[in-house]
Amino acid sequence: GQALAQDRTVSGRITAEDGSALPGVNVSVRGTTRGVTTDAQGAYRISAPANATLIFSSIGFIRQEIAVGTRSTLD
Repeated sequence: GQALAQDRTVSGRITAEDGSALPGVNVSVRGTTRGVTTDAQGAYRISAPANATLIFSSIGFIRQEIAVGTRSTLD
């Protein structure tokens, strides 16, 4: 039988190349209406199905799409 895809919580911290926190970055799950925004420390937490792709977007930065895979932390 096939197991139902279970949502997991994915969390992480978004930082600039110099290591400084990036607040206000939009984090969304591709193909869904789910989305969160990073806090003042650049941290986020979002519920996503296994093998989801997270989309990170912020004004002034290139939009990035990253496959979650089996990870629960994505920085």
